[in-house]
Amino acid sequence: MHNAERLRAGESWTEHGLIFPTAFGSLSAPDTFSHLFSRPARKAGLGHWHPHELRHSGASLMLAQGTPLHVVSEVLGHASISITKDVYGHLVKGEKHAATAAISGALLGGQRPVTPKVAPEDAEDTG
Repeated sequence: MHNAERLRAGESWTEHGLIFPTAFGSLSAPDTFSHLFSRPARKAGLGHWHPHELRHSGASLMLAQGTPLHVVSEVLGHASISITKDVYGHLVKGEKHAATAAISGALLGGQRPVTPKVAPEDAEDTG
């Protein structure tokens, strides 16, 4: 992937298997990488984006597609699911509605809940 950089660096190149290494194969400083990343984002008309914003976007998209919170937490490498819930919990509120609909469907055999009919006020009480 970085053959041209390897050739230019010669024996100074140290292979670390990185996707975005420095000119010598080592780890880029976070600020340097962030600055380099924002250039193509601006050229693409996206504005001043940072790599961390892609992380948030990815997590948001996973949750919007129904990926379980614990899976998103694992993908992001959070130490616990509570961290993921604290940051992204507002995005999973729709799950409560889906869970209610699922249990209603299971209990009512896939039928929608029936709204009780109100008898007309002049109807005879049979009961």
